[in-house]
Amino acid sequence: MKHLHFTQALEPLNGGGMGLSTVALHRQLRGMGVDSTLCSTYSDAPQKPAEAVLEFRRIKPDFLYYSPALRERAKQLVASADVIHGHGLYVGTNYLLGSECRRQGRPLVYHTHGFLDPWILNRSRWKKRLVHWLFENANFQHARLWRALTTKEADQIRAQGIRGPVVVVPVGLDVASFNVPFQRGDEIETPLVPHLVNQRRFRAVFISRLHPKKGLDILLPAWAKLAAERREWELIIAGPDEGGYAATVDGLIREFALEDSVRRVGKISHASKVKLLKSADVFVLPSYSEGFTSAILEAMAASVPVVATRECNFPELFQNGGGWECDVNLDSLADSLREAVTASETERHQRGAAGRKLLERDYTWESVCRHLLQACANYCNQ
Repeated sequence: MKHLHFTQALEPLNGGGMGLSTVALHRQLRGMGVDSTLCSTYSDAPQKPAEAVLEFRRIKPDFLYYSPALRERAKQLVASADVIHGHGLYVGTNYLLGSECRRQGRPLVYHTHGFLDPWILNRSRWKKRLVHWLFENANFQHARLWRALTTKEADQIRAQGIRGPVVVVPVGLDVASFNVPFQRGDEIETPLVPHLVNQRRFRAVFISRLHPKKGLDILLPAWAKLAAERREWELIIAGPDEGGYAATVDGLIREFALEDSVRRVGKISHASKVKLLKSADVFVLPSYSEGFTSAILEAMAASVPVVATRECNFPELFQNGGGWECDVNLDSLADSLREAVTASETERHQRGAAGRKLLERDYTWESVCRHLLQACANYCNQ
């Protein structure tokens, strides 16, 4: 079977984790000998992340993710594929490729990547309702198979009235890049702090794009509440600024007088991210909404225990003892952080090891691709 994948963007701030995971899925499929092509749009310059990736310049307004050049190629791209995979919803790529799938009667697999989470649906709700009426509902009806990243997301798909097959296939991770030696005290290169070394005995780390949904507005006051417990701890916040939200984060650091224990280091390279995670004693992600985040998988790969909200949709990690799960509110987060920073080093090590074991068992890209290919064979044969 020939597979065509499409998504809105591959740039870090426009595609986010969805773009990264779509590229990784495509790359793994090709590595397994599968005929896979990925197409997307770009604003300033193509990203060129892998072989067989086609990128088309989009026009303004940027949020439409509409490309006249992709429109010219859509017919040929769909005709040359046996299965078309749509990653994400409600944008121009879905209009162009989805309508062509319907016209040619080609099987469409929809990967929702958290787009049907109520928190996401409520953002720009009237625009999404309009887009749903214009073309997305027709794509919903045509989709032969739906991929959910979690069982919770599968329920969200069903809540939209979808009666077709839904398969739960999570995001994967290539663990090889995390199997590198690292000694505590080694320097880490970051944009804002050129030589980042531990200032305190222990380190908590947040790595994600700086966006309101990531929960930094509760993380920083929660950290402030732990004044007594965190005296030997520092908190490192790493990730690219989205829409100027870094200024809000910096303001919160000042508001809660956290300059002595919190450092924001900006967007970092993958190599620096690996080192930063390996230097961490705890990873924290207090998101209001996630589809399924690779950031937690990366922490697991580095054998770091995790503090995360239930909205990160990873109950399996906490059921297997990989960290501390909390509700998405200040008090619950503070309680989980308190447990994490006051736990013994042995307990944190054991929880980190449990996460790494779970990752190796269930969340490699090879296992993810085999599961997806089997679902496509079951439901997308014409």
